[in-house]
Amino acid sequence: MPGMTRRSLLGASVLAAVGAATGCSSSSPSSSTSSGGATGTLDWWDHFSSFKHLNDDWARKQSGPLKTNVTHTYYDASKATQALQLAHQANKMPDVYSNVVGLPLPALVSGKWVHEVTIPADIKAKLPKDAFNEGITQLDGKLYGFPMFSLRQSSTLVWANKDHWSKAGLDPNDIPKDYGAFKDALGKLKSAGIQPLTLAIGADGGRIRDQVDDMAQAAGFPGYQGLQFTTGEYAYHHDAYVTVIEFLKSLNDDKLIMPGSNNFGVVDARTRYASGAVGTFIDGVWCAGGSKALAPPIVDKLASGQILVPTAGTNPWCYRGRPSAGYFVSADSKNPDAAGQLIASFMTEEYQKGMIEAMDQPPLNLDLVASSNAVDAYKKGIDFCKSNVFLMPQAIVRNPAQARVDALRKPVTPHVGNIVQGYLAGSIKDLKAELKKLSDATSADRAQALTKAKAAGAKVSESDYAFSDWKPGQDYGAAK
Repeated sequence: MPGMTRRSLLGASVLAAVGAATGCSSSSPSSSTSSGGATGTLDWWDHFSSFKHLNDDWARKQSGPLKTNVTHTYYDASKATQALQLAHQANKMPDVYSNVVGLPLPALVSGKWVHEVTIPADIKAKLPKDAFNEGITQLDGKLYGFPMFSLRQSSTLVWANKDHWSKAGLDPNDIPKDYGAFKDALGKLKSAGIQPLTLAIGADGGRIRDQVDDMAQAAGFPGYQGLQFTTGEYAYHHDAYVTVIEFLKSLNDDKLIMPGSNNFGVVDARTRYASGAVGTFIDGVWCAGGSKALAPPIVDKLASGQILVPTAGTNPWCYRGRPSAGYFVSADSKNPDAAGQLIASFMTEEYQKGMIEAMDQPPLNLDLVASSNAVDAYKKGIDFCKSNVFLMPQAIVRNPAQARVDALRKPVTPHVGNIVQGYLAGSIKDLKAELKKLSDATSADRAQALTKAKAAGAKVSESDYAFSDWKPGQDYGAAK
């Protein structure tokens, strides 16, 4: 899937600066329109490269029932956020757009990005009861969308090219799980004359930020995006983050990462993998569909492995929040009813099956994947996520008034991805000191937001973020 940060889709009660959804295919927008006797237009933008053909076809199919010409436009994720920002400034937003802006729902509402939607009762009945959460999918009782994707997904699986790994004497069906064994495998690829690894380190740093957050969890960080679950304190300078970034630097210093990766966005890096120019790529579970969209022949060469851990035998556990809306109706829409109906149509069985076949983000019902025609590497990735990605505690679920704090949060930079860029390039010398600055700056931003929210009457506290009863390796359910 394309280039935004999927963190927007996973409902964390923090401000997710513009980031990584995923994406590939062309670097310029492409669109498909259908008339079929319909009148007026309904513009639909998204960044899901794997869904491009599905969504082009769906736009044509829905034009008749909606009695309007539905125009679908795909942007790769590295360009989608800027395109939406410019459209928002000009009051020319599309009627429907994917959740790629990178702001929590309260900020989207206060910034006039979104329009309330009405979901038909039969569609609502298909969704889990906990799909609608104040501050995540709804605000002040008004619904702004619903989740389409499972929280059990990862941006940080290891993807191998079977041919390249076999040539190097490696088993692509048994990709090493720990740092040392993985680095040794990359060394064998290099010795066999194969470019070992690429990563999407460049662009705004959003993808590598998300992946470092994932790898830090697997390395033992007891929280998400720098926030420790039990204490509610920010600790980007935790040893787990240092361990992960030092590991990436060791790969870079030993020339195991493809030259230029420090400047690659998601599309750039995935293109190298899909075209066969590199043996290994760290990417999300959606890599199968994204790579197929770029270079269909890669499908037969796909192999996948779990998120890496520092030491063999370590549990590769990760944590995610409740999923937020996959799509929004724009506040600028002249036809919000039809726009809402288009979004509701994504929950039909026909569209859901199309999603799975496209092998992008997994649907809410992961049980549908096993019997699908998706390739084994994709199914293996889904199985890993089902067993190793858990529901995390969230302040906004415990206390919905935290939505007023989220609306006042600001992006903090340089973020983890920017720090990785600087450390690998040599411009940052003291990694832990830089991470400590990020912890302090993020804490200060939350403090100012809490102060302003309290002054406006919100009953919120820093204690809302501390979950002393959280335990690793299981879904958190005590604060529902």
